[in-house]
Amino acid sequence: MTGTSNDAERSKRYFQFETTSYNFSVNLSSGLANAFALRVLNLDILDIGILTSTRIFTYALSQLPGVFFASYIKRNRKLLWSIGGALNRIGLSMSILSVLLPYPYNFEYLLGLTTLTQFAGGIAGVAAGDLLGDLVSLEEAAGFWARINKLNYVAIASSMLTGTLVFLTIRNLLEAYTVVYLASLVAAVFSTAMLLSIRDPGHRNDGNGIAPSLNNSRSKNSRVPSISNSASKYLALQLVFSYSVNIPAPFWDYLVLNVLGGNEVVILFKNMTGLMVKFFTIDFWKKRLNLRGSRRTMSLGMATTSLVPVAYITVPNSWMTVLAEAYSGFAWSSLDLTGALYTFYITPSEERPVFISLLNLSSNLIASAASFTGSVIAGLTGLVYAPFMISSVLRVISSGVAYRFAPEVVNNNSNKLG
Repeated sequence: MTGTSNDAERSKRYFQFETTSYNFSVNLSSGLANAFALRVLNLDILDIGILTSTRIFTYALSQLPGVFFASYIKRNRKLLWSIGGALNRIGLSMSILSVLLPYPYNFEYLLGLTTLTQFAGGIAGVAAGDLLGDLVSLEEAAGFWARINKLNYVAIASSMLTGTLVFLTIRNLLEAYTVVYLASLVAAVFSTAMLLSIRDPGHRNDGNGIAPSLNNSRSKNSRVPSISNSASKYLALQLVFSYSVNIPAPFWDYLVLNVLGGNEVVILFKNMTGLMVKFFTIDFWKKRLNLRGSRRTMSLGMATTSLVPVAYITVPNSWMTVLAEAYSGFAWSSLDLTGALYTFYITPSEERPVFISLLNLSSNLIASAASFTGSVIAGLTGLVYAPFMISSVLRVISSGVAYRFAPEVVNNNSNKLG
């Protein structure tokens, strides 16, 4: 038993290194993907639209195996996480190779690479979520995921700072992007090594013990499993909120660059500020979670985010968006924490792959629909501010619905999480 416990603790430490280096790598490679395609490859806006749509659609498609082949993913979750995770993070850093190809082959290369990395990453995400739900007990969940989120905030902010310093130091765009993608590759290789060191802890049963194996459950789980009523409620609530949030999704950077007259440095700096505020405020939300429970904390977090769109459309200049993003970081750190709890613990272990797949699939589809809706609204009204105002109102409504109907993440052994 001690050996199993030691293996689990080691795996948790490896995961901390894996997730931080992964977020550093992927934020560098994918965070600048559109700018790289526009400024270095000179792709047009239609090409960018196709790449963006492919990214969303392929990731959504990657969630279907989790619905229809849940038992297979559960039995092979560590292997799928390792292979899919490696392809995703290392593949994204290979985007720089497109500079060796002329148009349209560079576009076709990025299209194929996007399809591969998003599909692999989507499957890896389902497998990882299922394994982590068993590796980290509910009793330690709030503290563990608060710590993980803080580490990820630092990793992402560090990647943004790295990108900023590179572009301020190296004036040649191609050379700068080469350095950025090389740094992403180094981090991706290290992250993959940490991923391979994580061990599967086995599967927890309903009493929070460890079930020996699922190898003999193939016939029982051959049909598509259902999810619990609590999970269904959370899924529906999350879709309503996701729609509310993503209506202005195409216009955040547009507002900063084209309306307020900002530049890439403003965007990177404000995003770093938001992440640092998340780092320092997530413990506030952790305490509130322990005092008030997951339902009320999630509802309050949703309501708090309703002021973010308002802040963005009322600031007088681009640098004031830094303050708006600081407030956004405070508001969203609550949902980063409660989101992890609901995703990993609202369902029994045997339902988790199906639930995570359905959540990711539907969230991506609804986000795509909301973004399109926002574009149509802005086009019809001629006002880029309109989607922001609608989003703010819908977030308040989502908060009220969550307060009334959201299930509670129940811990049968303790009233305090983490």
